[in-house]
Amino acid sequence: MPDLKQVVDRHIAAFNARDEAGYPWTADFEFVVPGTTLKGREEGLAFIRGFWEAFPDARLELVRLISEGPVAAGEGTFAGTHTGVMRTPTGEVEPTGRRVEFGWMALYGLAGDSLSSEHLYFDQAALLGQLGLMPS
Repeated sequence: MPDLKQVVDRHIAAFNARDEAGYPWTADFEFVVPGTTLKGREEGLAFIRGFWEAFPDARLELVRLISEGPVAAGEGTFAGTHTGVMRTPTGEVEPTGRRVEFGWMALYGLAGDSLSSEHLYFDQAALLGQLGLMPS
């Protein structure tokens, strides 16, 4: 079985490099994000592209990863400057120019040498507060 940490590291590296082809996701990848479940590589990449557009300098950092068999839990940080349009289910948010940093946690599933699922959790209120869109 591949080392799950190496697969998650490839995932983080692909995000930071804006490398869609480098995402180690299965074709039927399941991506659970706040408010919805995305099915398949393309839907997952569309979500990621939204962050790249809104935060062109966005970086993920993996702080720790705990794995057992084909499952891992990761904790990290997201940092970026809101210089692009952020598209949300309730409309577009014009760039604020503000820098944000927030923590995230994810539960990963492994299939072969790729991720079959990711359940991503992050504090949306903290993000919106840092952008000045709601009280922090």
